[in-house]
Amino acid sequence: MKHSLLFRVRPDGANARWTNVARLVGLAGLLLLVLARFLAGHVELLSQILMVPALLLCLGNLVWIYILPSIIMLGLYSLTYSVITLVNFLHIVILQTNNEELVYFMTKFLNMRTRIAISLLGLTHRVPHVDVYGSDPKTGIIGLRFKADMAMPVRWILLRIGILAGAGLLFYVFYLGAVHIPYFGLVLGGLFGLVALILALSIVVVWAHNAITGKFLLPLVDLHLRLIRLGLVITAYFTFVTNEISEFKGCFRSVLDESVPSDLSSGNWINPNDSRRLDINLIVLVVLSVTTQSLYLFIWLGRTSRIMGDDPFTIIAVTFLGALLPLSVIFSRYYRRLEKKTGNEPSWLIELLMIIPFLNLVAGTFTIQYILNLGRKTAQ
Repeated sequence: MKHSLLFRVRPDGANARWTNVARLVGLAGLLLLVLARFLAGHVELLSQILMVPALLLCLGNLVWIYILPSIIMLGLYSLTYSVITLVNFLHIVILQTNNEELVYFMTKFLNMRTRIAISLLGLTHRVPHVDVYGSDPKTGIIGLRFKADMAMPVRWILLRIGILAGAGLLFYVFYLGAVHIPYFGLVLGGLFGLVALILALSIVVVWAHNAITGKFLLPLVDLHLRLIRLGLVITAYFTFVTNEISEFKGCFRSVLDESVPSDLSSGNWINPNDSRRLDINLIVLVVLSVTTQSLYLFIWLGRTSRIMGDDPFTIIAVTFLGALLPLSVIFSRYYRRLEKKTGNEPSWLIELLMIIPFLNLVAGTFTIQYILNLGRKTAQ
């Protein structure tokens, strides 16, 4: 059977242990806090006694501060993913081929989503980067590859549309059942809620077992990883990232025992964790800027400053404290360095745009990224 998705995970029980301990402590604090609130109107003294340890234990929830920005940004990136999927679909309809740069962004998003899921599952102490284009290639915790086909004939498009139409019809039948059959919606919602509760409790069990033993309950961990793989297969196929429908036959296979495909070294496989790739499609950059309310431009600034050998924290801090005025110097300097590196003479007109405050936030960002993109195309 041909595979179009490689998903391997190596749980890091020793390093994740103390993170899971903090999560359990914080969860215990929240439960005590709820209990104290419940008892407030009945047993006032006991409620006050429980309130003190509850607040102390709640401090364990500070561990979530590190991953919270990534979760928030993932929600914003989800909007970008939807728009880019639509743009790529239009590209496919017109040219019957995928756009490689758009597909690359989509694999980066799926990589970030998977890393956050693995972090929430408690398999690693490492926090996913807030930058969807960020890479973390040295950890070895997760291996994720996508086999993308650039050619996209009409029959493959129609096949997806047919499957989605069938799924939509099934959902419509369930909707009619919920509307016209008494208690059908309540029972269906109750079943989904029960499954969600069981999965949530199983995650707490994974945390607890790792916190106590430093190891993982591998059967339970593997179950959640299989569900993550299932989500990856469905999302990647129906958004045209992958094209092997046979992947659904093994979409629930074990992640811990994943074998490496024999053709992994071929050029069709995309590595979303490749730190050597510096390119960002300009359409993606525009959509990211809009969907994140320009917040991604500052993430991009930190990314670019690291590429240029500067300290990202210093550059972003100076930019904020200087009310964006330091960008006149920063962008002008980066532009000149990149042009000279590519063997071109800097244009005085573009340099003038780099100096004009606020205008350079747009002109500088897209000009510098365009030059970085040219570097990869030249290498090809």
